[in-house]
Amino acid sequence: MSYMRSEERARQILACAKRVFAERGFHAANVSHICEAAGIGRGTLYQYFANKQAVLTAILRDTLDRVKALMERQSALNVTFAPPEKLTRAVAIEYSARQLRELLEVVFEDNDTLRILLREAVGLDVDVEKILGEIDATLVAIVERDIIRAQAAGYLRALDAHAVAIMMVGGVEKLALAALRGDVPVDLDKLAREATRLHAIGTLSDRLKPDPT
Repeated sequence: MSYMRSEERARQILACAKRVFAERGFHAANVSHICEAAGIGRGTLYQYFANKQAVLTAILRDTLDRVKALMERQSALNVTFAPPEKLTRAVAIEYSARQLRELLEVVFEDNDTLRILLREAVGLDVDVEKILGEIDATLVAIVERDIIRAQAAGYLRALDAHAVAIMMVGGVEKLALAALRGDVPVDLDKLAREATRLHAIGTLSDRLKPDPT
């Protein structure tokens, strides 16, 4: 039972720290701000984390773990595709957008996480950059796998799946960052839909049925 309580406390600290880092910025925030938000003393925080950078690292690793877990869940699924001649482009795009939306929701579970990943953690130090690189690489791998599956099903033409995956992930991140800079709420549904339409219109196979007029 004590282990569970300790794990819950650690997660509470991380949840409060995410809000503090997102609102104040990593450099302006300090341990006292995190403790105040979590309603704990400094001694309690130091039982779990050595300093505020260790807290940030834990937040990023939690995100990485969620992305890897999604990849494992999706890899275990026995995905079947209808013949491309029986699908319209609109249906294919809608399905792809839902897949991308699920991925974005896992990575950017809230605006605080989004701000930390795209603004506060970038360029902080080598260790943090390594975790960010792992998150990006896993995201690209998931999108690349989906592209390869769609190619095998006849939905996409021959193309460099890895390069397209990088462009899709990078494009979504840039769009989200632009929204953050403008203090505009990030609409993950819109991001997923527009990113999918942008890439799919130029990559879908001609074997798909034309949309009804």
